[in-house]
Amino acid sequence: MYQQVYFISKRTGTYADVLLAYGLAVLLDRLAEWAKGPFAKPRITLADAGPCYEVRLSEPVREQWVSEGFFFRSPAPFLTSRRTQEENIPPDTDTRDVDRTWEQVRTYQTIRSTLWEEGIRGTDLEQQLKDQQPPEDWTTVAFLGDWRTQATDIYNRIVAQWATSRDLAAEHVRTILQMFAAPEGDEKSLRAWEKAAKERGMRVRETASQVLNPNQGKGLSEPKANALRMDNIKDRPWLEEFLKTVGLWACLIPRRVVDVEDWKAYVLAPLRLDWRVHREVVGRFRRYLWNERRRDETSLKSDITSLLLFTKAWLDYVEAAAQDGMDFDADLEFGAPEKAVAGFHVAQFKLLSRNAYTVVNLSFLNLPRWTGTPRTRGDVLSLREVIDEHLAVIREIDEARSDGYNLLRAYRNFVAGNDWDAFFEFTAGYSHEILRRYAGGARWVPTFSTDHLRRLMMAANKSLLPILKNEGFQNVAYAIRHSTVIPQSRKARGQDSLYDVRYGLGAELKRKATVRDEFIVALCEFMQSYNQENVQKLENTGQQLRRDLRTTDIDEIVRLVDEHGSEVVASLLVAYGYAREPREAEDSAP
Repeated sequence: MYQQVYFISKRTGTYADVLLAYGLAVLLDRLAEWAKGPFAKPRITLADAGPCYEVRLSEPVREQWVSEGFFFRSPAPFLTSRRTQEENIPPDTDTRDVDRTWEQVRTYQTIRSTLWEEGIRGTDLEQQLKDQQPPEDWTTVAFLGDWRTQATDIYNRIVAQWATSRDLAAEHVRTILQMFAAPEGDEKSLRAWEKAAKERGMRVRETASQVLNPNQGKGLSEPKANALRMDNIKDRPWLEEFLKTVGLWACLIPRRVVDVEDWKAYVLAPLRLDWRVHREVVGRFRRYLWNERRRDETSLKSDITSLLLFTKAWLDYVEAAAQDGMDFDADLEFGAPEKAVAGFHVAQFKLLSRNAYTVVNLSFLNLPRWTGTPRTRGDVLSLREVIDEHLAVIREIDEARSDGYNLLRAYRNFVAGNDWDAFFEFTAGYSHEILRRYAGGARWVPTFSTDHLRRLMMAANKSLLPILKNEGFQNVAYAIRHSTVIPQSRKARGQDSLYDVRYGLGAELKRKATVRDEFIVALCEFMQSYNQENVQKLENTGQQLRRDLRTTDIDEIVRLVDEHGSEVVASLLVAYGYAREPREAEDSAP
């Protein structure tokens, strides 16, 4: 009998370690299914144990699972194309055709573009179109099949050897189980396997391609990464590389950066993740990314939308599980994705020459830490609305503009690092963006809503809630809103705004906030001019479409400044002042 827990050391500190962990999980899942069937196999969990990943089973692997005649088809498919010779395709191996996949994608895009113009939303044709979508993992096929990644030949060689050495499959699996039975590994069992496999004519070590080992390649250790130098790439044990090729189909999600033709590889890093939940969520996530291809997939947007859409996919699964009877109170951790998943390892592959992509950047994006712990289905739905609202804002920002790039960079720092200063930097900058777009003729600009901002802070920054609930704060934020985005949006739609637009108000308040007294003076000047304009318009037109500010409002603001600091209060006033109140949705809609 073998054991219930297996260990994958974080030897490289890159996503190569994650691929190994997922590959081992897939192998154990297939092994259990081969031995016990699809409905009796044990539960598998992946966990981050600090210096290593753990793959845990609800029951130990048994010796009889790896019996005489043991073999199952490779969990990783063999990639084919027009240039593939029939005799090179290994037996008993699933295949994926790269050219056919691209053809299917282009055909679907053409059909969708044509039908969408005819207005098929909500009709039977929409469902028929969905049925014709390419496989969820088609980007993985496209990424591996791109000859410029220089990975296809190595990948296929690794996959093919599983089938061509089927009489040694049991020994492969036994050695893998011994190799990962302890955190420090078992070099002795690996060396014994290599000796026996070499005698049988196997290729026991394989070139470590940069797709499976992003820390390889000489460009990563040079001042300027301008080439893929194969002389720096070391050979790795075939068993490990096989696990990585298996694992990448479970956790690696490639995305194409359309403006520069880069590939970005996102690899999901687990914290405490149930294998079945993982497969369901990743499937939903990939479907969301397919729909996202209608947008401009620039580098910063790709990072941001990957984080937000994965969180949304997780919440979708939680909602579906709740409808099936999941008890939120009994399993609170289940609802919070940041308690199950750490985030994404990210590798950027840049086309530095016509013939080769090179890894030029390795990074890690933390999953948003502001979803909190949903306790009811209503909490889940509310969180999804928050994410949809943020996606709507992010999608319309033009990364090609310098101000757009800075906005997206600030937002990524917030969403991937829980950096609230970065969020307030974003909201201050976005206040300019809102007015600029309205002034440019836009009839509608997506904005945050106060309800969803409050929900966000309740989950991740509860210390700010006393400010948001303060009546004086709410009244001043109302005045800012009715001096900026409300009159500007009405003006953009050709409606009588009655009141003047205060351009640059948000920037002025943020600038003055560094000095307490200067901020108070600037805010008092705004409040005075706001009330004065109300009086003048009432005298001239007999109308007053917005309420006055009171002396108690400034008293409350001064108290909040003394308790929390002028910069915090100013940042929240700008964020809330340029947000949309739910009751003002009709005024802000197109």
